[in-house]
Amino acid sequence: MLEVRTKCRWGYPQVIVNRPVSALTSDLEVFPTLYWLTCPYLCREIAVLESAGVIAQFEERIAGDPAFAAAVAENHASYAQERLALIPKDVQRRLRQEYPERYQVLARSGVGGIRSPQGVKCLHTHAADYLARGSNVIGAETLEMLKKPWFCPDAECRRYEQ
Repeated sequence: MLEVRTKCRWGYPQVIVNRPVSALTSDLEVFPTLYWLTCPYLCREIAVLESAGVIAQFEERIAGDPAFAAAVAENHASYAQERLALIPKDVQRRLRQEYPERYQVLARSGVGGIRSPQGVKCLHTHAADYLARGSNVIGAETLEMLKKPWFCPDAECRRYEQ
């Protein structure tokens, strides 16, 4: 983990930023999920949306709505750029030389490491990206679906609305 990006109103971590490359051994291991949703209430409720088929609904919308598809593709591209920006240039160079496939995962995969700009890996990663950066259309719509008083024990818990 690099940092806590957002906190809930009680000061608990809501979204953390993961280290995209780890060198705990001589290998360079990659982890393409840059933002990780840690709020148990949001995680639980987003899982309910996923179980209800919302990922498939978003994928159908991407396939049928060129403007929405372009916005999603831009979210994927900017996510990859931000992830690369967190990796020191010398480590990027080493990845390109010694582990070119791993480098490509970091340089070209989108939100949560998804390899297709027309795909949605999971709603949790899109919501975390939106909370961290404020610019993920799927994340914004996912959180909008959760605007109901029962998702959290405190109806005032609306960090994602700010």
